[in-house]
Formats: sequence, structure tokens, C-alpha cells
Amino acid sequence: MREFAPFDAAERFLSSLLCPTRLLAAVSGGSDSTGLLLALKQALDTGKYSHSLTAATIDHALRAESAAEAQAVAEMCDRLGIPHRTLVWTGEKPATGLSSAARDARYRLLADAVAASGADVLVTGHTADDQQETIAMRAARAQSDNLGLAGMAEATLYDRRLWILRPLLGVSRSAIRAWLSGQQVGWIDDPSNTDPHYERVRVRHRLAASVDFAPHVEGAGRRALSDAAAALIDSCATCHAGALLRLAPDVRKADPAVLRHALATLVAIAGGRSHRPASDAMDRLMTLTVTDLPGRMTLSRALVVSRTDGIYLTREARDILPLTVEPHSVGIWDGRFLVTNQNDEARVIEAGASPPPADRQMRLTAGQIRHLARVLPQITAPGSKESEASEAAHRCSVEPAFPLFDRFLPDFDLQLANAVARLFGRKAYMPTPV
Repeated sequence: MREFAPFDAAERFLSSLLCPTRLLAAVSGGSDSTGLLLALKQALDTGKYSHSLTAATIDHALRAESAAEAQAVAEMCDRLGIPHRTLVWTGEKPATGLSSAARDARYRLLADAVAASGADVLVTGHTADDQQETIAMRAARAQSDNLGLAGMAEATLYDRRLWILRPLLGVSRSAIRAWLSGQQVGWIDDPSNTDPHYERVRVRHRLAASVDFAPHVEGAGRRALSDAAAALIDSCATCHAGALLRLAPDVRKADPAVLRHALATLVAIAGGRSHRPASDAMDRLMTLTVTDLPGRMTLSRALVVSRTDGIYLTREARDILPLTVEPHSVGIWDGRFLVTNQNDEARVIEAGASPPPADRQMRLTAGQIRHLARVLPQITAPGSKESEASEAAHRCSVEPAFPLFDRFLPDFDLQLANAVARLFGRKAYMPTPV
């Protein structure tokens, strides 16, 4: 995959957008995001594109200099004629897991900025260097079939509502800095980018100049695998009561790699997990399911039962904790159901629903129906009796939740995520803007 210069990458990206789009660029003031902003601005100034540009800076308030750095970005945007806003991460910061918490806060605030500015998409300055580091980190801790070797997608759907686009994934940091220096444009160096306390910095220092993987090749392979798994789910899977999945016996004839990816995905969905099972657990599951001999196993909070008439997946009936959803609030129960409470009082969501009606097509056993009653949600008011559950459920809506896809969905998994959504009767995810 040839490397692009920043301006060429910006033009290539703008040409790929399917319709006139208002872009919000996340700009920290570092070389990568400054290069992104300037390249997009110069490409738009050619008059060849019917898109527009705005910018936002997130002040994490973790260093004394951060406010001044955000102000410097605001002044740069003012000189360029680009609307800009700064959002500050307020409140207490966690003592542990700071990087993860900062990332969550950053995307939440950027999504707010997109909405406030009337933008359509968020663009970030991730580079080929970031891609290389991401793949190296994922490979070092990979436990799930090395799917992380596909790296970051050029487009990722955030929170089911906002596409994050990365125009500079094919551009190296050195190329961006050389381009900026050639225009006598400076940037801010964040000292945390050289602090070995952070995993990414340690990986950056260890990486060799050349690597033995190609992200674009791995990404294409991941897309093909996910698309094939989506087709398999569409043709072989059915869902009962939003909690019991069945794969028809013919699924065992599928390509083993495709079946493995489909099963790993459905296990995560059935268990309400945000990650697929570890590779060794999937090895055991494949051994169980490739024949039509009866058997069962649990993994990632899911129960998988292999029978002659198919493969069944559902939530295992243990460690299902209650959830209180405050008035006019939303909560995710057990990682599997999104509950919206439109009442003026709190509602408690817990396992123990009435047994669902039988499904002749699935030919469920009495044991399966009893199991479903133990893993499906029941809505009650705090302190109410079980007999009052139907009244408590009034003005509460429940829909399937998929933590595997709902927070961050790379575009190479979009068709697979939509196959899962169809299986559960949930609406499709937003289409990509490119």
C-alpha cells in the first residue's frame, strides 16, 4: 500500500464522501491533527468539493499546559477561518485506567461537539504510525484469533450514531511533519507521547522500521471473513424470544474459519460481551460443534448446546445481576437489553420473566423454555410484588443490545453487525458515508 502525502490523502478522502458533508476535525495541536486540519482546509479551498469544515479540541485538564494549548488551537483555527470549539473534561479523574477513561471522555465530548456544530462526521488524525502501534499492541495481547491484526478501520461507527473517519491512515507521521515544516507550520508536542508509563509509547520505542504485516491486506481479509459470517448467519440462524439462537444443522458444512467467526460473534452476543471468546475457548467450541454428537459447554457467559437438530446458544443462567433504571433514564441490563424507563419512578430489571410461548419451528424442549424464563428480563417497581410486574413494565421499552458492536463498530464488521441486527429484529446500523 503506497503512502500518501497529507494533501493527496485529504483529496482522496474528500472525493470518497458520498454526499456533501460537514466535517468536524478533532485537533489537539499535535503534528498529526494539525496536518489533518491544514490538509483538509487546503483541499477544500481548491473549490472542487462541496464539503465544509469545523474543528474541536478536547482539554482533558490533566496537565497545567492543556488550557493554553487548546487556546493556541483556537487561535490557529481563527486565522484559518475555521469554526472551532473547546470542550473540557471536568470532574474527578480515575486513579487507575486513566487512558481508557480519557478516551471514553474524549469521544463522548467530540460526539457532543459534532451535534452542537451541525456536523455529519468526525475526522481524526490517526496515522500509519498509530496503525502500526495499534496492531503491535493487539498482537502482543491477542487471545481471540488475531482479529486485531486488521488494525483500525478507516471508518468506525461510534455509539450507533456517529461515523469516525481516519483520512491519514496511509500517511506516516514523518511525512506529515515534513509537510508542515515545509509550510513553516509548527505543532505542540505532548510530553505524554514520550512517557514510557503508557503502553503505546513503549510499543512505539520497540517497533522496528519495517513490520511483517500489511494492515490493508489484513483489513480486507477481515472484511471478507465478516461478510461470509454475515451470509452464514442470514441463511442458517433463527432467534426465539430475543434470547435463544439456533443454527441449522447444515451450518456444520460451512467453511471452518467462517463458522468459527460466526460462532464467536454469536457467543459474544448471547453472553452480552463486548469481546469475542478467547482462542482456546473457541478451539474447544469448534471441537464440540463440528459433529452432530450431543454436547454442551459454557464460554463468555453463554451456554452452547449441540444437538442433532442444530446448535443452540443462549445466556447461561447464573450471575445475572439486577439493574435499577432511574426515572426517564436508559440502562443496559446484563449487556443484552437496552431498557428505557419513561416512568416518573425507578424500575428494577432482573431475570425471571414468564416463560415465552413455544416455537414450533424451533421445537424447543420444556427445559429450554424454563431456561429462557431464567435469563429473560422482568421489569418491576422497587419493592413491588412479582404479580405487579406487568403494570411496572408500562412505559418501559426493551430492545436488544450488542456491546460487541454498539460502542465502536469498524466498517469491516458492518455487514456482520447488520446480520445480527436482522436476526434479533433490530433496525440496521447507520450506513457509511464513504
